[in-house]
Amino acid sequence: MKGYTSLRAVRIFGAQIHVHWSALVVMGGLLAASIEEPLAGATTICSYFGLILLHEAGHAWVARVLGARPLNIYLGFVHGLCEYQSTGSQRAECAIAWGGVLAQLLVAIPLVVLGQTTSIMNSPALVPVVGFLGYFSLFIAGMNLIPAKGLDGGIAWRLLPMLYKGKSKSTN
Repeated sequence: MKGYTSLRAVRIFGAQIHVHWSALVVMGGLLAASIEEPLAGATTICSYFGLILLHEAGHAWVARVLGARPLNIYLGFVHGLCEYQSTGSQRAECAIAWGGVLAQLLVAIPLVVLGQTTSIMNSPALVPVVGFLGYFSLFIAGMNLIPAKGLDGGIAWRLLPMLYKGKSKSTN
């Protein structure tokens, strides 16, 4: 894909990682803006792009579990993409679509609970972690589940009728 730089030494669940130039510019801008608080700047960058990477890694993991080899993960300024070998199964494709959101929820829910029940938000370096990987991640997960073309929900929700149909067959 155009505009992406490959991180040749970095693979997640076998997928090669690629970063778009716009993401690199944003990283540089955030670093420059946080010159007086470099730790907070670093955790902001890691948390923001970690959210996108976490989501795509969730897709890659589920794809791998279901026998589809993850090929590439693309990280952009505001989105990502996980490419994997086709499974040939609509049910598997739907499950893979759920993988990104479920990975986010596994991280977001505990962070939100910590944010609400502890003094973790008193640490300036941890505020971006809880903010991006917790609260913002919940929002993004919800947005991704909108049943629209181009979003995971456009594929993911198709799994429910398949599961229901499979369950009703086994009870008859």
